[in-house]
Amino acid sequence: MNLEASYRAAKKVMRKNASSFYAAFEKIERAKFLDIAAVYAFCRYADDLADTESQSKAMRLQLLNLLEEDVKSLYNSSSQSENYEKYAWWTAFENTIRIRKIPLEALLGQIDGQRSDINFKIIENKDDLIIYCKKVAGTVGLMLAPMLRGDKADERYELICEDLGVAMQITNILRDVGEDLRNRNRIYIPQTFMKKYDVTREELENLSTSQPSGKSLHSFFQPNFKVEDKFVHLWEDMALLSEYYYDGFYKHLYMFNSDALFPVTAAAVFYQAILDEVRKNNYNCFTKRCYTSTKRKSELLKIVVSRVEDVKRKNFNCNEE
Repeated sequence: MNLEASYRAAKKVMRKNASSFYAAFEKIERAKFLDIAAVYAFCRYADDLADTESQSKAMRLQLLNLLEEDVKSLYNSSSQSENYEKYAWWTAFENTIRIRKIPLEALLGQIDGQRSDINFKIIENKDDLIIYCKKVAGTVGLMLAPMLRGDKADERYELICEDLGVAMQITNILRDVGEDLRNRNRIYIPQTFMKKYDVTREELENLSTSQPSGKSLHSFFQPNFKVEDKFVHLWEDMALLSEYYYDGFYKHLYMFNSDALFPVTAAAVFYQAILDEVRKNNYNCFTKRCYTSTKRKSELLKIVVSRVEDVKRKNFNCNEE
């Protein structure tokens, strides 16, 4: 497949699976946008491999191993795998890797993160949680970093991009407690948090399956849905950890390129707002998937614009000096 067609395939993957993400980043320089789409297609493919329940665990691990070999071949001029021919987006991805110098460690970390989901182990403590989040989401920030870098980026820049991924992944975990239990039999909440607040797996399972008779999960609204205070305290403790990483990201917005500043800020603000949506829905992260509505995003634009203008104003004043 020629390069132009391959980039079109990558764009199609992103538009289909991440419409808001697509709309936000479509506004940046076209070459950067195309490379972001190619990276997204890779991440989507790796994630889909891990989550395809119709295939056996052994088969999914084998496919991830093949993907890893394909990726390594891009960094080894003496080796080239033919497996890439299966992926319409691969030629675009290969071009992005070459011209943007995407670090191999980030790509392998993403694949290893998907292995972690297949070979899921109980997350014991906060450190284990952060390691997991860095693998499955922080690596995405590291892959996108070359396309978003500004003139003022310093040695901390990659860590800031990684931090946003960690913040978003913790947000995902706090949004999808019930879904992760029902569909994947997984609890991503660290055991230390569970023990601290005396919350048991059985209690989470009961909340995840409670529903009115005859109605499917996610198809109804439960205004009287109630969780015990101890879970609220646990949830808020983890939310505080997520917000710590968001705050670290916001403090370093000046490191991003001017055309990337608005979309990365909007992505963070819109995603962080999911936490407030869970709160508004009585902490129902069990039978309802909370999200930031289009109306709410319109309201949040004021915050996004304010943050962006503040960064630009400070940069302008700095340049004047």
